[in-house]
Amino acid sequence: MDFMLAAAAAAITNIGLLAVIIATYIQNARLIKSYFTYGLILVASLFIVQNIVIVVFWSNLYAAGPAIKNIVDAAAPYLFAINSAQTAGLSILLWISRR
Repeated sequence: MDFMLAAAAAAITNIGLLAVIIATYIQNARLIKSYFTYGLILVASLFIVQNIVIVVFWSNLYAAGPAIKNIVDAAAPYLFAINSAQTAGLSILLWISRR
């Protein structure tokens, strides 16, 4: 299994999940004008930025050359685990938010 591709796929999935979560929170913000709702939008937006940075950063490192490729390959399973855990958490958050 290529952990780097799987980690990137999880990060892209997270971006999609966060987009739906943000859309849900914006709908809620129109009905419930509170700092909490606006805070949820801000936090989810920052998570999108985080996932975009992860994809760009790791793809640049992966393309940097053979010397650093071994380090990137060694770190990739951990990145995959982090992104997979985030995907699971965001899936649960989306499920709860849409109820």
